[in-house]
Amino acid sequence: MAESVRGIVTPLIVEHVPHERELLENLQPLDDDGITRLFTRPDRDELLGFGVAEVVGLITPVVWLVVNEFVTRGAGVAADGFFARIRAGFSRTPARGTGVAADLVPLTAEQQKAVYERVYGEACLRGLEESAAKRLGEAVVARLAMGPSGQ
Repeated sequence: MAESVRGIVTPLIVEHVPHERELLENLQPLDDDGITRLFTRPDRDELLGFGVAEVVGLITPVVWLVVNEFVTRGAGVAADGFFARIRAGFSRTPARGTGVAADLVPLTAEQQKAVYERVYGEACLRGLEESAAKRLGEAVVARLAMGPSGQ
């Protein structure tokens, strides 16, 4: 069964970054594509209630964008191209897709390493304690490796 980006990201945030759970709750009215557009265009702050400066420090957008890339484009996406887009931060061109994981395929070892390093590095930069950032990076990789059913 296919799963939404929200269905994958929410438990990760609740477990590993619980202080950001309220952010996801505030975004409940939006669909997955709407949230992706919001995170890739943070100048539109009406739903968040705060602006770009505050979004840059959050971990949820990083996890959301990493997961979104894999569920909408598949694990076959070259890691370099994917992370170049993520490294660009909050770009002006939102990723497009259905927001639903149709067929997640297993991540290669290179992709697992790239996902882990990106999530871990960005989480550390955003102030998450190193051990917590490590657990979050590992959890994102493990969750993506499970496929769309989470099993």
